[in-house]
Amino acid sequence: MFIETTSRYIKLIIVGLCILIGSNAMHAQAYIPMLKYHGEWHVTNCNSGCGTDKYYTIGDTLINGLHYTFLDKFHYLKNFVVREDTISRTVYLRLLADPPPAKDYLLYDFSLQVNDTISITNPGSPYPKYPGNFIVDSIISKPLVTQNHRFFYLHSEDTLTSHTKTTIWVEGIGSLCLINTPGALPQINGAGQLNCFFSNNINQYTKLDSIADCISIYPVGINELKSNSPYKLLQNFDAGTVSIFTAQQEIASVQIYSTDGTIEYKKNNLGVNPSIHIANFSKGILLLKIENTAGNYYTYTLFNP
Repeated sequence: MFIETTSRYIKLIIVGLCILIGSNAMHAQAYIPMLKYHGEWHVTNCNSGCGTDKYYTIGDTLINGLHYTFLDKFHYLKNFVVREDTISRTVYLRLLADPPPAKDYLLYDFSLQVNDTISITNPGSPYPKYPGNFIVDSIISKPLVTQNHRFFYLHSEDTLTSHTKTTIWVEGIGSLCLINTPGALPQINGAGQLNCFFSNNINQYTKLDSIADCISIYPVGINELKSNSPYKLLQNFDAGTVSIFTAQQEIASVQIYSTDGTIEYKKNNLGVNPSIHIANFSKGILLLKIENTAGNYYTYTLFNP
């Protein structure tokens, strides 16, 4: 009797250790960033005939010292920016049309654990702006095209009146619906279903149940503001200014263009760390070109709300 009881306890301990090790291994899996590289999403819906909408990240900017990325094509048209904090594993959205002081909306929190609750916001999406609280049911690591990704399965805390009952997130990709609809169920007869995702033009996710293939449309050759750039731009939306900082290369000239090619600003020898007032320039996307004293050019994207 003693031997059988001891054996049973040992088995229980072993099973418990296996569960603990498996859980820790999943949590220890390296975080896959969502916005580190060029991202491209293809979403199919069949509300009035089937069609696939495609959008991608393009152009970076700094707002109040934080790094943001624009989304273009589909219905986004660079009207909001997204940013990612890889330390906290969170993704935020900022509506550029919001009156100052604009705020960041939490889109995704990939640090959540099973049974955690998050208040989901869908700003600028086809779904209600505040779907409410969702609970994490499970987190499962699944192999995709090039590597394993964590899938987060959540359900609405208010299952009786909530517009969306469940949602699925994929670490490194976002919602399986629209990127700015973390509280939506992926469904081709609803807001849409993600069929293709590319990271740095490499296909990472494919679901070919409603489309024939995944082909990237991302416009290669776009110059963007990255961490290794010799210049750092700080755009203050409230003051309507953009400041240029550098510790490496002197600035010979700065030019700012609207997307139709009109020169909005041109000046030589601006001195050290100049600040330019752009509030009265053309609204929307602006291109800022810097020429250094060595004759090299660097182009950055701005947004004038």
